Amino acid sequence: MSIVVAVTGVSSLLGENLLEILESRAFPVARLVLTDPGEVVGRSVMFAGHANRVVSADKADFNGIDLLFNCQPGALPEAFTPGRIPAGVRVIDLCPEVGADAPCIVPEVNAGEVSGASYLISPMPAVVVAAMALSALHQRFKLLRLNLISLCSVAEAGRKGIEALASETAKLLNGRDAEAGYFGQQIAFNLLPVTGSVDASGRTDTETRVSRQLQQVLGDEQLEVAVTSLQLPLFHGQNVVLHAECQFPVDLNEAQSLLRQTPGLRCVADQHYTVVSDAAGQDEVFISRLRTEADNDAGIMLFAVSDSLRKGGALNAIQIAEHLLTQLDH
Repeated sequence: MSIVVAVTGVSSLLGENLLEILESRAFPVARLVLTDPGEVVGRSVMFAGHANRVVSADKADFNGIDLLFNCQPGALPEAFTPGRIPAGVRVIDLCPEVGADAPCIVPEVNAGEVSGASYLISPMPAVVVAAMALSALHQRFKLLRLNLISLCSVAEAGRKGIEALASETAKLLNGRDAEAGYFGQQIAFNLLPVTGSVDASGRTDTETRVSRQLQQVLGDEQLEVAVTSLQLPLFHGQNVVLHAECQFPVDLNEAQSLLRQTPGLRCVADQHYTVVSDAAGQDEVFISRLRTEADNDAGIMLFAVSDSLRKGGALNAIQIAEHLLTQLDH
């Protein structure tokens, strides 16, 4: 079965990775519609041996498309926003508007929520990583409260984030001032305690979205989630530190066994995974530092990392689409 696929925001980091993964997984694309709001309009992009011209969204021929991936904030055409999506079309949004109300999907966790929805959200990288790490533990030991620290790479801010880190690093290494730009403060050799905009409560919109999306993916709105999101001077990857209070005592051997049996996870007791040497360019979520809280065997802690542009981004969206194809085949 071949389908017509549209990708908006194709020049973004997510867009580039999405096309690469679509091709590597032999996704059944009959025709490809590529749009972008930037300078790449008019250029050609190779996919499966064929050149595909990039056009602006207002000039794209969306007639007959079956599936649309949105890979850039603000790039989703108005005609494909929730409530306006044409019959028979499915939209997978990797960059939804703040407050978007739709199923958030991590296929290894809640693939059943895909059925019947025309608009689906591939959640934030921190949510994907945390949900993968916690789903089996939540089912077995019942998480009651979760403290989540999201350590974000500049890739989540897009190409401008990567350019800012590269430029500042080069200047500092050559004895010049960093001249902070995109992030408002120096990001090179630094750590920023805020990602997103701060509201009256002191939380950021990023932290609120992570909390809500994770509750939705895990299917538990009663789970208390406290999130702190920090900006690291890393080019790629998503790091998550998790500390959960459970209803039942946690047996570490059983917990590790559950994680090892979870598709898409890699968990080894004696190895400390890193986002650079282990997760970069890989499709798995890597878990290390698994341990219980001192003097409290119902408290469990772990560290999880993943490539934010692959499983934390484009790959997760494509896996959602593969589940949609399975439904269409039946």
